[in-house]
Amino acid sequence: MITQGFDFIAAMFGLCGVLVWIEHRYQVAFFRWFPSIVLIMFGSMALYTIGLWEFTDEVRAARETLRDNLIPAMLFLMSLKFNLVVIKKLGVRLIALCLASTLSIMLGFIITHQIMHGFLGDETPLTFATMSAGWTGGTQNFVAVKEALSVTDEAMTYTLLMGALCYSFWLVVILALKPFKARFDKFLRADDSGLDNVLGSLKANSKEQKLNLPSLMMMLGLSLLVASFSNHLGAAIASVGLLSPMIWIIIISSGLGMATAPTALGRMPGSEEISGTMLYVIVALIGAEVSLGAISQAPMYILSGFMILTIHGALLLFAARLLRMNLLLTGIASIANIGSAPSAAVVGAAYGRELVPVAIVMALIGSMIGSFVGLAVSEVLLWLTPSI
Repeated sequence: MITQGFDFIAAMFGLCGVLVWIEHRYQVAFFRWFPSIVLIMFGSMALYTIGLWEFTDEVRAARETLRDNLIPAMLFLMSLKFNLVVIKKLGVRLIALCLASTLSIMLGFIITHQIMHGFLGDETPLTFATMSAGWTGGTQNFVAVKEALSVTDEAMTYTLLMGALCYSFWLVVILALKPFKARFDKFLRADDSGLDNVLGSLKANSKEQKLNLPSLMMMLGLSLLVASFSNHLGAAIASVGLLSPMIWIIIISSGLGMATAPTALGRMPGSEEISGTMLYVIVALIGAEVSLGAISQAPMYILSGFMILTIHGALLLFAARLLRMNLLLTGIASIANIGSAPSAAVVGAAYGRELVPVAIVMALIGSMIGSFVGLAVSEVLLWLTPSI
């Protein structure tokens, strides 16, 4: 059993390396359905389930340190290809899709609670409201609403389990949908209105020089320096009470990438290869603390979580069809709410690195309204359940 930090990090990189190599070595139909990034998520969960590592203080610290620094480093590298034209082209429809995603999650929690409340705990209106804040805005909104509603850690136990397992499942689903883009876009009547041309121009404009060691070293070193700077500055800004450190870290690292994108640095080779490696490792880290065996511990809560996701997914697809948005943007809008900015960036990168800025914008919209969503859901659920 792995109990030391470096051994855990080595296992994460080893898992990613083996699965990515197998996918590229054996290009069979199986990997069109289950690309390596999905297998990495499942593989990480499975290895934790069988007890390959234990979350000792050292392992937990290694995981958190690696994750919290790779995310801004990856975002910086991916944002080097940013083009404001993408955001301008999406405009009102992008915002409408984000709000539709948020509303569908709210309705998912409310409808599910009304169906399942007889099988759940008495404090479920408050715990569901708290989780709805997390699923629309992120951890900072979850914590804010939890404190505002005075929800105890004990009361949150099963709802947290529901959130972790269902979120991980949903992330895998969203990542696995990419091969079906054409079929879904036909159903959604997707009208990109020039989006394909915009994204195509981004790819065309991002033709890089031949990959070389100096460029790789430059990109790796600079991205880690940006991560360090973003962490310190983000924590300093958050200390005065303005948003959470992670939100500022994401804004700073992405902003630096976007700001330097028009320069020669944006045309330097190596950013795609290094950020891609970081992406795989981050996905492995996400799954590393989710046990597949936990499903049996709270079956009614897990069922409730899947009901919420089903309602959310159905309503969001309906909204996407009305807005004529494509599958990739719909998937990003969903995970931008349920998983917040880091997960949105991961999905955006997996769908196409030029979509990362779009994913970040969607997630930041959710973070701005997440706390209000949680408080609103609590009021509705308490009104519908007056005995609580």
